[in-house]
Amino acid sequence: MLDFADLPYEFVPPKPNGLIIALAQVINRRIALPGRNHLVTDLELRGVEAFAEAKGEQGARIVLLPNHSTHSDPEIMTEVCRRLEVVPSFMAAYDVFARSKLRAWVMPRLGAFSVDREGSDRKSMKCASDIIAAGKYPLVLFPEGNVYLCNDRVTPFAEGAAYIALRAQKEIGAAAPVYAVPVSIKFTFVEDVRERVLSELNEMAELFATALDRQASVTDEIKRISLTALARFLRQRGYLPSENDQLADRQIEDAVSQILGSLESKMELKMRESDDLPTRVRKIRAAIHGVRTDPGREVDHRAASRWADEAMLALRILGYHGGYTIDDPTLDRVAETVARLREDVTSKLLPPDGKRRCVVQLGTPIDLRDRLEAFQGKARQAIGDLTEKCENAVQSGIDAINASNEEVGGTPFQGTHA
Repeated sequence: MLDFADLPYEFVPPKPNGLIIALAQVINRRIALPGRNHLVTDLELRGVEAFAEAKGEQGARIVLLPNHSTHSDPEIMTEVCRRLEVVPSFMAAYDVFARSKLRAWVMPRLGAFSVDREGSDRKSMKCASDIIAAGKYPLVLFPEGNVYLCNDRVTPFAEGAAYIALRAQKEIGAAAPVYAVPVSIKFTFVEDVRERVLSELNEMAELFATALDRQASVTDEIKRISLTALARFLRQRGYLPSENDQLADRQIEDAVSQILGSLESKMELKMRESDDLPTRVRKIRAAIHGVRTDPGREVDHRAASRWADEAMLALRILGYHGGYTIDDPTLDRVAETVARLREDVTSKLLPPDGKRRCVVQLGTPIDLRDRLEAFQGKARQAIGDLTEKCENAVQSGIDAINASNEEVGGTPFQGTHA
């Protein structure tokens, strides 16, 4: 579920406490991960040797860059770091700190600090660079930014993580390395949850006055029900659904384009011709956030609340673009897509459908001294190159894990449930 929070922002610095961190690691390993919110029965960690070699280098700093496809990723990275015998610091969205007083107290003492995802948060950026430069705590950053519930396909990495890591390397100089470590996290079901997934899909269908056709392919039914939900959402907001005979991706693109065009007009925003749909969404969200958190624009807050709802709708719609389940309709992918639909419709965080195994692949550490040397005086190119390199490495790691996946989650969904 993609959160869009507009609480008054106040930077929350890390206040790591060794005793609390040690206690949290025990609770995470023994209670949280196997518990109902995560249902992780086993975690396999690969690529430890290359990480250990980089970590052991004199003065080395570490930045871990994992994909962020599920709500269990922070807990997984906490356990990964425990096994690697490092105490991490996490950058986390500021609204997470504000969900409860207990969380607001505990998270900083676990080494977490806040970031304003919708604005230019210089304090958070400086804190991140300072943590890397100090070298005491490896830094964990999720370059995807949000949870998209499509574990097999990495969504585009934002460039902020590469900027932070390269900035720290520049400050340190060539005397010691900053290593960027791509981390591939892959969850797969170890029990057959097909009937549960189909039941949930049928519940979604019934919400839109239709029913699941068990004789049709599950991918066709997901597409049909998702587009039915999309058409309902669009009509409720005064937009026109696309023709049903258009390809699903084209219907999604048309829907998002309508929403974004309307928002840009209302907000008097100008976009570059080269801006793709995700870029336009990000710019709109940043502008809305600026309005909603500006006391001097209180007269616009009610309108901005409606704009925020439409921007979130556009983001959620984009999450169905690209034929994720059609390309490879495994149990894992189908269950993920249904889970995403349920979260988008209900706006609730939902536990996984069954027990899962997690495999984490640590990629080859990237010495950022080499990246600065290769792009001397060309910071923009260095950031873009590192971002692409890390994104590709994480995707390659996920592909490699999937190639050896023998669990039921990696098997085709269709054929055993009708």
